[in-house]
Amino acid sequence: MGKFLIFSILATAFLAYLLNPAVPAGLEERLKYRFRVAIFNAFHLWGELSSMLSSGERANNIVMSTNNAFCLFADHYPTDHFGPGVITTEAIFNGTRVLIYQPPVTSDQLLPGFVYFHGGGIAYATARSFEGLAKKIAFQVNAAVVNVDYDNTPKNKFPGPVNQAFAAVKWFMTHAEEYGVDPNRIAVGGDSAGGYFSSVTSYLVREDDSIPNLKLQILIYPWTQCLDLNFPSYQKYTMDFGPNEGLVCRPAMAEFCSLHAFGSARQDLVRKFIENKHVSPSFRQSALYRKTLGHELLPAAYRDSSYYKGASPPDEGDGDFWNESKQIFLDPRFTPHFIKNMTGLPTAYVMTAGYDTLRDEGYLYAQQLKKAGVDVTLVHYERAWHGVHWMSPDLVFRLGEKIHNDFLNFVKERL
Repeated sequence: MGKFLIFSILATAFLAYLLNPAVPAGLEERLKYRFRVAIFNAFHLWGELSSMLSSGERANNIVMSTNNAFCLFADHYPTDHFGPGVITTEAIFNGTRVLIYQPPVTSDQLLPGFVYFHGGGIAYATARSFEGLAKKIAFQVNAAVVNVDYDNTPKNKFPGPVNQAFAAVKWFMTHAEEYGVDPNRIAVGGDSAGGYFSSVTSYLVREDDSIPNLKLQILIYPWTQCLDLNFPSYQKYTMDFGPNEGLVCRPAMAEFCSLHAFGSARQDLVRKFIENKHVSPSFRQSALYRKTLGHELLPAAYRDSSYYKGASPPDEGDGDFWNESKQIFLDPRFTPHFIKNMTGLPTAYVMTAGYDTLRDEGYLYAQQLKKAGVDVTLVHYERAWHGVHWMSPDLVFRLGEKIHNDFLNFVKERL
């Protein structure tokens, strides 16, 4: 069955590659990108076919089956060459499975620690999928790395994954010396959804007086909000890739938001996010919304008239849906932009990409941190796309390698 699945996915991917539309001319390594998208489209097609044999909510079954196909590839690829000599062990930190990577260089001194949260919209991938990257961090930084294997949606909706992330970090911090780690030299980091977990755990650690503050937060094209799926970067992505193409198009992000908030990818829920009507008109006009997510806070260059057609009309929105759901959306653990006081949060490294729906929220989050007095380094790669940092160990991009080296050099200097 496994060989048949692999052959089917590869055959489908080849067909998808041939039919896949051209990608923007400014994108780095366009042919490799097309192949990567074709592979993922094949995973999704397999997920759709597999869901027909499952009972329950079809949309949710598609997500879970797609993830199973993805992990069949990504979780069984050799990764030792990413971190030669790195020793891997498994453990349970306060109920959550983690993978621990110890660097090959021994020392009598306590090492720094790095907790990594993988991306995938909280729906796809596992810690194993990102094992190569975790080994690379351990090897290059000479740090003990904890790769958190949180449970994905739709089985684990908010606040479940956040609780797991924080519980694992707190357990590691309170037992750091058992792993040869200095509890005062621990960083968190991650990409996309992992950037979200990193920002939220940084806040939760600061709020917990029983543990020291984190040293760094590394946010790689972080996903930090579900309130506005009509940012200029969303509109640019639609122009660049088309309304339903690319890895983080508006429909995909709407699905991730719905799964995280409600544990469901039902079309009526996803449609509200796609149409950007899940927030009430009154909240869109509120002071809190304007000072955190207002489009006017973005650089003028990010509101280029070639693609930007303005914010959603202020009178659009579903007040009833908002009243039923606002307790989730307003929770700073769900929307870190709504953290009331960011003062004292750890030094931040925020990376954004030019071909990414999440470009604008990453920029805005970095500005909020700066205004609170947090030491922030904001790095933007105009030709980068969402996923270039790491998607699986079998296809690494040159620009992804540069992104790794840049943030790892930052970590080595600061941690």
